[in-house]
Amino acid sequence: MNRPHAPYFADLQKALKDAGVAWPVIVVDRERMLRNAARLKALIKPGNRLRLVEKSLPVPAMLDQLMRATETSALMVFHEPQLRQTARHFPDTDLLLGKPMPIAAAEHFYSRLGATEFDPERQLQWLIDTPQRLQQYLELARSLGIRMRINVEIDVGLHRGGCTKPAALTEVLTILRANSEQAEFAGLMGYDAFVGKLPTLIESEAASFAHANRAYEAFQQATRAIYPDLPANICWNGAGSPTVALHRIAHSVLNEVSAGSCLLKGTMFDLPLLADFEPAVFIATPILKAFQGTRLAGPGWLSKLLFNGRAQRQRTYFTYGGDWRANIVSPPRVIENKYFGVSYNQAMFSGPDQTALGVDDFLFLRPHQSEGTLLQMGPLQVIENGRVIDEWLPFTE
Repeated sequence: MNRPHAPYFADLQKALKDAGVAWPVIVVDRERMLRNAARLKALIKPGNRLRLVEKSLPVPAMLDQLMRATETSALMVFHEPQLRQTARHFPDTDLLLGKPMPIAAAEHFYSRLGATEFDPERQLQWLIDTPQRLQQYLELARSLGIRMRINVEIDVGLHRGGCTKPAALTEVLTILRANSEQAEFAGLMGYDAFVGKLPTLIESEAASFAHANRAYEAFQQATRAIYPDLPANICWNGAGSPTVALHRIAHSVLNEVSAGSCLLKGTMFDLPLLADFEPAVFIATPILKAFQGTRLAGPGWLSKLLFNGRAQRQRTYFTYGGDWRANIVSPPRVIENKYFGVSYNQAMFSGPDQTALGVDDFLFLRPHQSEGTLLQMGPLQVIENGRVIDEWLPFTE
């Protein structure tokens, strides 16, 4: 009897079929996700705060469960429509922008927020990267008659923007302090995603982390020169899923770390520091057509030349949908047929006879990242104990 899938994916397929699913879906393994949440919580240094990265988890029901599991109410948000939705869904959260928003986006947030218990003056930190953007935000605060919390983006080695030197930070903070009626300083935010990404011959992971930590510390010292009486809970934010573990096992000057992708673990997060985390999100797509052999348009001899005698081309499949940023994970040895071209409507795959899929079976893929992917296919199918237990709607924008 042909068994194309290993037991884990055979169980996922059965759960989807039992639930009547017959279209491409995102599958979330809730048990794995919550085990990952426990692992992440254990990585947080005592006394430090975890801030969940919403762009990697853009699903209200998912965020609700993960905030409870990790015992945090702090989120990092990257998209203005999701910022408004989060403020309404979770009025008790503390929100930090993960990138500087155009001033028009900030104005749009205040004009469209509507009735909610969420108080931006207490619970929202806007991210500022330059004196020019700060001046824009100060003008907006004056025009609206509000006071804004301002977090300043610092460059600790990634070179993607933010204050590049302590002197640049001093310029921003001096302006901010002189306009205390419109804004208050809330903290600093850096991102050390370059750590561990450089070839070891150029710079080791340990050296990169030490470089980032020295930068965090230098910017903190510059901040204290302008604000000598900072509260103990001021936000010194940094890290990210690839480096969150380092901020526990090595010396770190942060009191708050951000992470999110490790909780679902797309393929880009198959990293040594995250080896204990489990993949918890998959794309599942039905097989619409299954053929023996592999044939392309054009003369038959061309397909024979390209594919005959190759085990991975013994079977051809066309899937419901395609062109996902993902790797095939089950069945093994199934590959995308790139000769056919790319289509969002139907995609062509090939595989060996030993793991032959039939029409209405599912092909499973692992997304490279959860961000973006979770917004593509409507309700997520939540799997637990071998069955679909819920459907989770992602943010609508």
